[in-house]
Parts: sequence; structure tokens; C-alpha cells
Amino acid sequence: MTCLARVIAAFLLVWSVLHARPAAAAPTDVLEIPPGVPQLFVDDLLIDSQQGLRRTLHQPKKDDGGRRPVIAPAGLRTLMASGTIVFDPKLNRWVMIASAFYQPPEGRYEVHLYRFTSPDAMNWIAGDDGNLERIDFSLVDEATGRRATNTDLFSFYYDRRDARFPYKGWLYFANWGDDLEGVYYVRSENGRRWERVRQVVNAWAGGDDPSCREIRQDGRVLRGPSDVTLFYHDEQTGRFLGLFKFLSVAPVGPKNNLRSRAYAWLDRIDEPFDTNRLDRIALLPPADEVHGDKPHDEYYASTAFRYGSHFLGGLKVWHGGGDYPWSAAGCAFLKLVVSRDGLTWKKVPFANDDGIPEVFIPNGPEGGSNGRNDGGYLTEFSQGPLRIGDELIYYYGCSSWGKNAGPEKRISGGGIFRARLRPDGFVSVDAGTFTTPALRLAGKELFVNAVGPVRVEALSSDGRSVGSTTLTGDALSHRARFDGRPLGDLVDDDTARLRFTVEPGGSLYSFTIR
Repeated sequence: MTCLARVIAAFLLVWSVLHARPAAAAPTDVLEIPPGVPQLFVDDLLIDSQQGLRRTLHQPKKDDGGRRPVIAPAGLRTLMASGTIVFDPKLNRWVMIASAFYQPPEGRYEVHLYRFTSPDAMNWIAGDDGNLERIDFSLVDEATGRRATNTDLFSFYYDRRDARFPYKGWLYFANWGDDLEGVYYVRSENGRRWERVRQVVNAWAGGDDPSCREIRQDGRVLRGPSDVTLFYHDEQTGRFLGLFKFLSVAPVGPKNNLRSRAYAWLDRIDEPFDTNRLDRIALLPPADEVHGDKPHDEYYASTAFRYGSHFLGGLKVWHGGGDYPWSAAGCAFLKLVVSRDGLTWKKVPFANDDGIPEVFIPNGPEGGSNGRNDGGYLTEFSQGPLRIGDELIYYYGCSSWGKNAGPEKRISGGGIFRARLRPDGFVSVDAGTFTTPALRLAGKELFVNAVGPVRVEALSSDGRSVGSTTLTGDALSHRARFDGRPLGDLVDDDTARLRFTVEPGGSLYSFTIR
């Protein structure tokens, strides 16, 4: 090659580099969208960019406005949702085990467990025949003769793989001394007669118990686990999520005991749990008026359940002081919390239907409807909402009076209540435009849960518009087609972005790839 030829070749190489059209960069942060899993907007992972976005936290609509329970505490002081609802295939019925305060003719009230059944999870009777059916546990330790004062929180699941003992649970035994205090693995053949098998979580009984777990975090000293400890069985993985209560060694601020929540995944619930695995409090109240909290607010209890692309749960907020429009002092209400992995949790921060940030299920007026309403101390079943037809059904317990009422009314009245929510309807996008990150689609069809008008634009992974459509009307599953074509036919590499614009009057709840 001559010298001139070399110069020309070098010039052409440089020119081609400088003027070449850049190749579409392969997206580095591509979100996998599995088929059939609704994608919710309760957090920001699906929002890469936005303009004028407004989201609303939707409160489940209470039957009869929460003025009277669907299961009344006949002959009992109150009923609490400190239990679980499961479907028993042997009975072909739903089974609910709830706790109750029972007031004997003389002495302090007692905590009992009661069983209810239903053919459809909507119409409930006591026991199997309408007669109140108590589940009895021995409170005596056979080895020492010592007696616990009562049981406390109960959570269980139905194990279809175990023909002999399908009912398996955790039950807390209280005031039993440092060595016996805690959570016990219990099991049952039929959900009626249960046996206590072994202690699995040694709990902090107060004082200077050397066996307790102490966590120092954010300038606080917290000990636990304590009484309001439960688990969630994740059917998708077969694992168990333990939800553990911790609290402050000494009250802070306005007598706030900083009741808090810690989480850990377990492979089994019938073996002792090493509490040293708990090294972080996931939900710790600030004891201050900040980030939607008030100085008196304590995170007394929580639940967790897998829903679509997330883990969701209720966060029971008890406040000894502070009269709120949604909850009187001494009462407890629910917030909604969200997690992607079951371990890191945060509150859903959006204003609700009434314009109040974070409040998911509020109390009614304390003592309302002559002591029949949900104005007091709210409790929640461990399994999450039930999908019945085209509704999510929430059952919750609530007394009519809270903990600050006098001894005759304290935590009494109310019962088990029911509320309903649109499927995927926890949070809606009600205004604005947003674009998702690059999504890898395990399917071609896009379905959208929305009330139109909602405009959907399909973008290639490098941001080029490849089609758009506008959804109108109200549907849980709009099929989004782009000039008659499914989303998957518009992109070459099964990767796309979606741009949603919610127009006036519209609401967007979720989308699903199928």
C-alpha cells in the first residue's frame, strides 16, 4: 500500500468512527416482568421519569361503614383478628380462628381462641353448627408446673402436603418466666384440637433478661422479640417470613415505647429460631411528627403477604395519646407497608381518599353505634385479603373502645368487620405521565387495570415510540392493542418501555403481561 493510500485509509477510518450512527445501547437495568403478575404503583420502581404524577392510597370500603360487625362478640367482651383465615379442603369450608377477651363473672378478663367456619368466606357461623367453639391450650408447663397467664398472638397456615397435621402455627405464651416466655410451634389434625409441640422463639419478658436480643439502631436501644410476633407462609417459595416485635428499653418522648417490627426469612417454623439473626429493625417509629407519623405513634403489629410484584402488609399504629380525626387516643388504626424482598419495608406515603397521608384503615368514632362500631383497638388477620370474585375482602377485628377507656369499656364492643377493595386497587395513578424503565417481557399481551381515559404508548428499549392506544371505560383487565397488534409484536428483543398518561377522570391501578 502506497503512503497516499495509507493516509486515505486512515482518514476514512477516522471519518467512519466520527460519523457512524451509535448502536442502540443494550439496557443495563432491565426489569424482568414475569407473566401473569400484576405490576403495582405502590412504590417507584416502575417509574423511570414522570411529569405531573399524582397517586392515591385507596382505603378498603367498610361494610355498613364499620358501624356494626359481621361477627359480633356474643357473650364475649370483644373479638380480635389475632389469628388466621384458611381454606380447609377436607371440610370444603373456610376456617377462621380469632381471639377474644372473655370476661368471667369475677376476676380479670381472659384471652381465648374461637373457631368460625364459612362455605364462601362471606357468611360465617360459630364452629361448624352455630355454637361458639373455643380452642383450648394448656397454660401449664408439665416439667415445672409453672403456669402462663394467657396466650397472645396466633398465626397459622394449612399445609396440604401433610395429611396428618395440616394445621401448623405459632402461638405466644405470656408471663411464663424468662426461659418459657415466647412463641411455641403448635399443630392440629383438624383445626379444633391443637397440641403445643416446642418453644421456637425465646422472647424478652422484660427486665434484665440476659437471653433477649438487643439491637442498637438510630440512637435507640430495642429489645425483643416480644409478644406480637407471627409468621407468613409464602406459597410461591414454600418459605416463611417471621415478623418480630421489638420495643424500647425505656420510653422516649411522650411515653412512647417504640414498638417496632423486624423481619427474617425462615425455612421452617417448627425449629428454634436464632434471634441473633435479627440485626436490624425494619420499621422503627420516630416518636416525632415527621414522615407521616405523630409523636405518640407506635408500630404495635404488622402483617405481610405476597401480592403481585410486591410484598404488602398492614402496619398497626397504636397511639396512647393524640386524638386524630381518624383514630382517638388509646386506639389503633392501619397503615399500608410495602417491600420487594420481605426484609426491607417502608410505608406507602400517598394521601388516601380523604386526603390524609398513609392512613389505610381508619377507626370510626370511639364507642360509636352504642359500642358496636370499629372505633377502638384494631387487629388484623395474618394472611392478608381474600380474593372473592372481583373483590379483595379484608376482615379485621376492632373493639369499639380503645385502651384509654375506663375499665368497664376498655377494649370492648365491636367484633370482626369486613371491608372491600378493588383487585390491585391499593394505589392508583390519577393524573400525569410517567415512563417505565426498560422491561423484559415474558409474554406478548399487555393487560391494564384502569378506569379510562388512559393513554398507553409502547416504546422500544432505546425510547423510540412504536405504537399507542387509549383505553376507555372501567375494566380490571383492558387488553391493550396497538393498531390491532399485541405489545410483543412491536419490539424485536422482548424488551420495551411503557409510557402511561392518565387523562382527567382516569385512574390506573396496574398492568400485567400475559
